[in-house]
Amino acid sequence: MKPRIGLISNPKSERNRKGLERMRARIDAQPEIIHRELAPERPLDDILRELAGAGIDILVCNSGDGMVQAAMTSLLEKSIFERPPLLAIWPRGMANMTAADCGLRSRGWSSLERLIAAANADRLDEIRLRRHVLRVDYRDDRPVQCGMFMGALGIYDAIRICKGSVHKHGFKGEWSHAITLAGLLAGSLFRGLEALGIDGHDVRLRVDQGELLDERLLLLLCTTLDHLVLRSRPFWQTEGGPLRFTRIGHPPLGLVRNAWKVLYGGEPRRLPETHYRSLGAGRVELWLDEPFTIDGEFFEPLRTRPVRVTAFETLDLLRV
Repeated sequence: MKPRIGLISNPKSERNRKGLERMRARIDAQPEIIHRELAPERPLDDILRELAGAGIDILVCNSGDGMVQAAMTSLLEKSIFERPPLLAIWPRGMANMTAADCGLRSRGWSSLERLIAAANADRLDEIRLRRHVLRVDYRDDRPVQCGMFMGALGIYDAIRICKGSVHKHGFKGEWSHAITLAGLLAGSLFRGLEALGIDGHDVRLRVDQGELLDERLLLLLCTTLDHLVLRSRPFWQTEGGPLRFTRIGHPPLGLVRNAWKVLYGGEPRRLPETHYRSLGAGRVELWLDEPFTIDGEFFEPLRTRPVRVTAFETLDLLRV
């Protein structure tokens, strides 16, 4: 029996605003696919319940990182499915960082065709990836969130700058990431990060069952992805657990000089350990005083309690 595919499209995702209309007829012509679109009267969880009732085997998210993050949260936290389906991420958003690492390999129709062909030929095991997923418990009056990347401090500021200054000039996707990174490094060299609106933050943190640490940091990130924007790998010495946790102190010693090693260096990185720290963990607790991001979506923590990040649960994704 051929696997049943549920496809959820977000019409507001960057690539779907113009391209979805052309694809609807192609999608509807595929008998294996149950296609639904997000709408105010049809929220994500309602669609997921319908697809669970239909017995789908594969869930395709035709969207950007934001809807993927919401879908992961629903799959792992709300018990909509008895067992989560295989997840395929069709990169049709602005950034698509998650899809670039563990999703379908292109945003075109051919990517979905390859997925359908693999499903019909019983080759899904050949394209299956099992990935740990972040679980972020950040306040008592809000639901837990799941995703693949959590960033705070300077990363939150950089995303804000990218969305506010770079996107409005027409630069999207990887171009916007490259321009933002280059601008921040140049600004750091010639003007200082403070002139760009990026400053240090006093953060209390704990890794696993270790001691409480009070540090002044430029940025921090937690992820289970193998690569981030621009195929970077800003994590090292990560044998201690599935959660990759990197933090950079403030002021950052030799930020411009060390940027390549931080983003693309091998092992060992030979970075100043007092300012550049990375490790693998099972649990990280963070006391934050400003919003943080999970896969591009922003969340507001409480100063009175820690943000608790773990990565013990997994999802199976399809990459073809």
